[in-house]
Amino acid sequence: MKMGTRVTCLRLAIAVASIAAPGRLSAQAAPPDRVGPLADGSFLLNSGWRLRPAGKQIPLGTLPMASALSPDGKYLAVLNGGYNPPSITILETASARVVSSAPAADAWLGLAFSPKGDRLYVGGGSRAAVFEFAFANGTITPARTFPIVPEAQRTAQDFIGDVTLSPDGRLLYAANLFRDSVAVINPQSGMVLARYKTGRRPYRILFHPDGKSFFVSHWADGSVGHYDAATGSQLALVRLGAHPTDMVWSEGAPTAAATDGPEWAGRLFVAASNTNNVYSVGVTKGKDLQRLEVIDIAMTAAQPMGMTPSGLALDARNKELYVACSDANAAAVIDISEERSSVAGFIPAGWYPTAVRALPDGGLVILNGKGGGSHASRESAAGGPFVARSQTGSASWIAPFTADQLDSWTETARAVSPYADADLVQHASLPAIQHVIYIVKGSQSYDRVLGDVKEGNGDAALAAFGENVTPNQHKLARQFALLDNFYTSGDVDADGQNWSAAAIAPDFVQKLWPNSYGGRRRTYDYEGGDPAALPPAGYLWTNAAAAGITLRNYGFLTVNKPGAAAGTEQIATVRDTVLAKDTNRFYRGFDIDYPDVERAKTFVSEIQDFEKKGAMPRLLLVRLGNDRASTPAPGKPAARAMVAENDYALGMIMEAVSKSRFWPDTAIIVVENDAQEGVDHVDAHRAPAFVISPFARRGAVDHSPYNSASALRTVELLLGLRPMTQFDAAARPMAALFQAAPDPAPYAAEKPRVALDERNPSGQ
Repeated sequence: MKMGTRVTCLRLAIAVASIAAPGRLSAQAAPPDRVGPLADGSFLLNSGWRLRPAGKQIPLGTLPMASALSPDGKYLAVLNGGYNPPSITILETASARVVSSAPAADAWLGLAFSPKGDRLYVGGGSRAAVFEFAFANGTITPARTFPIVPEAQRTAQDFIGDVTLSPDGRLLYAANLFRDSVAVINPQSGMVLARYKTGRRPYRILFHPDGKSFFVSHWADGSVGHYDAATGSQLALVRLGAHPTDMVWSEGAPTAAATDGPEWAGRLFVAASNTNNVYSVGVTKGKDLQRLEVIDIAMTAAQPMGMTPSGLALDARNKELYVACSDANAAAVIDISEERSSVAGFIPAGWYPTAVRALPDGGLVILNGKGGGSHASRESAAGGPFVARSQTGSASWIAPFTADQLDSWTETARAVSPYADADLVQHASLPAIQHVIYIVKGSQSYDRVLGDVKEGNGDAALAAFGENVTPNQHKLARQFALLDNFYTSGDVDADGQNWSAAAIAPDFVQKLWPNSYGGRRRTYDYEGGDPAALPPAGYLWTNAAAAGITLRNYGFLTVNKPGAAAGTEQIATVRDTVLAKDTNRFYRGFDIDYPDVERAKTFVSEIQDFEKKGAMPRLLLVRLGNDRASTPAPGKPAARAMVAENDYALGMIMEAVSKSRFWPDTAIIVVENDAQEGVDHVDAHRAPAFVISPFARRGAVDHSPYNSASALRTVELLLGLRPMTQFDAAARPMAALFQAAPDPAPYAAEKPRVALDERNPSGQ
């Protein structure tokens, strides 16, 4: 069936109970669910998932992402490597209490005890070093620093992640993530003895029990390599799924292997974060690798990407494998004792679990990268993005459990997920729309812009950019519908752009942006800039192109020409092969020194060209990000001017489209990619959003909980596309914002009410 026929045949089903009647702005009677604690004791996240973690919750530092158990089993070390200053936390395993901690100049992923347990080694991230700490009776003390790259020669490409010691403790191995290599260090002298080439983005280093070879998971290559420990030569390579991360070794012959096959030394289990799979790899006594099993850990039969398996642990009996499923907020329990491995159940965890650790007593620890939920904020963002500063992690400390307890937890883990396979059916009915314009703006919170609209759930005291600064957004909210319960799924631009375009932020982005935004790794490669930064199912435009939808790109994944004047070609390259041929190269990509009004002029000019040709692409992707307004540097555009200029550019686009021949069958969806300015009395992810169309409801207030994935799901339904991940599949579509009878009245842009050329004082 053709797209036009499919859309025409859809019935318009509007959930009128979720929004006030049109005609004037008015409030909804029933209180809606909002991000935060719910009456049933769970916590509603901005993603639409709920948290009800099992076990005892222990607060930790910023993005806990790795743990190491002391050789005597008495202490658990945790590496906190997020936005705030990194640190190492030591917990006593018998009591689950924090007994000591120590700061680190930088720390990322790598954490290993010496065989004697008197030293702890930490991957130094952007410091391109390994940090040594002395350890005794639960107390950690800074000791030596082993530079992998001398400070004078260090660049942003020098970044140390995982570290491990050879089984005899004589040599230390450290992954230089962006140099695609492993450094070998003498821990006695601190000297680098060798550098071994690996696949792209070496993530985890795991030694073979004999100590003569080691395995490396190649984050960007979808493979695991086996390397000689003495020479670095590659012994074997096995291709797996996208983004292999954590690995564990299981001793003995794999029961799933054929009895007449090779002699097996053991199995590797490998998590592949850009899939819903854990892979079982047989290791022969001759050190060859063979993929044995693909273990699907999805909670349902047809679940799209989004489980994000990223951390692994084995129980002491070598019978159960635990998997941290980051984007499912759960840990999977896999029975590996039978001929074929099988998922036994799920343990509900906190927000974005990054690692798991089996304890000697049979208990389990799950590290939750973002802790127990998000927060409202009334403070200034002058100290950096509020979301990044406030988001700290936790440990779910879980006592030994029975099969019955696991069954109960599995029911909870499924209940707090909004996804069901029925979500894949295109059940939401929408009008006959032929053109969708998807606009992604910058980083404003709801209260900072629309907090002064009395009909919504706003706080006028926080409306720093109220109607005098943003008259077009206020007019759009009144002329169409006010959404006061929309949340960005991302925290900052880096993950927010991925959430806005791909319905997920891949693990590479989630694990590295806090380090960059914390001012340590001074590289921004989170929008197609690194081979490991790609999302599991591609982007909205990948999805559209595969379905034969024509598209046009204005500013997504583009690299600007330095200093190009307005009206000239602006784009040097496009970091996406699908977008490259469909990009307007006169539309400048992200650059806060370049006015959004100039971008709007370019867009409007092309709309006029489309009118002359009598045809317009079905999907127009527009990035309009100057409202992020975080430029306190002297002489830079003032925050108020940036937000006002962005508002006027949006109004120009709305007016041009609404007066064009394409308006009768067009829908425009406008979202913020994040709300990192963070000042909002409900939650620091709440942001303005708009649905504009002749079919859009007029003068209403919609209190329904929507998020970035809701916007993408609405675009997909309008264009006849399948969802990309579990998040857009499960998201609430914005069907209630459309009406059956169109109102073709055009939109008239409001002129700016503040000076657009205002600059920060030179002495500021």
